[in-house]
Amino acid sequence: MYEMRAELVPAQGALVWHVVSKETRAGALCGYLIPPQSPSDPAASGEAAEERYCSSCMSAVGSAVARHLRRPAAT
Repeated sequence: MYEMRAELVPAQGALVWHVVSKETRAGALCGYLIPPQSPSDPAASGEAAEERYCSSCMSAVGSAVARHLRRPAAT
């Protein structure tokens, strides 16, 4: 199973969402090492909070889904 985890990018005032395996939780599918604590809320400090998804993580998820859909059905 997988979950989404946010990384705060303070210089951009943005949250970037990564896909993380629930089994390892150490790193995202793109290879980024996710810090153990959750990000601080940029809105609390008055920053504009833009949210976006990590394109590398989304590509990895898309590839996994495509592989799953190409598998022949078990009989």
